[in-house]
Amino acid sequence: MVVVSVAVIVAVITDLEKMIIPNWLTYPLFVSAIVFKTIDGGMTGLWQAVVAGFLSGLLFFIPAWFNQVGMGDVKLMAGIGAWTSFGVVLLSFVVASIFGFIITLSVLVYKLLVKKRSYREVRTEPIPYAPALGMGVMVVLWWPYF
Repeated sequence: MVVVSVAVIVAVITDLEKMIIPNWLTYPLFVSAIVFKTIDGGMTGLWQAVVAGFLSGLLFFIPAWFNQVGMGDVKLMAGIGAWTSFGVVLLSFVVASIFGFIITLSVLVYKLLVKKRSYREVRTEPIPYAPALGMGVMVVLWWPYF
């Protein structure tokens, strides 16, 4: 959980600052999960990590196909799936969608009402999705401890 939490925090920060989730974060996250799960659970752990990572990446590849999220989001969630499970990623996706809706609506209202910009100007501006993903993952991971 600590590895995933740190990765999520770094992903959120880099996505907010640069609108990118870097490969230097996502690839080691996935590979370290496979190594750890193999050491911890042998071949069973290896296959669980690979399958969970693949299914998690596939789940996020669908919105990426329609340019709704970036490939950094896909790779991040594949790594998180490999560390946790596909169930955690699926539930995180649902929770993140709720947070994403709230964030998007808030940004839109702010730009329209406070900044006095037109909808035509702001409708195509990208909004980083890692903050919503990060909140979704953190809620799912840490909720049982509160």
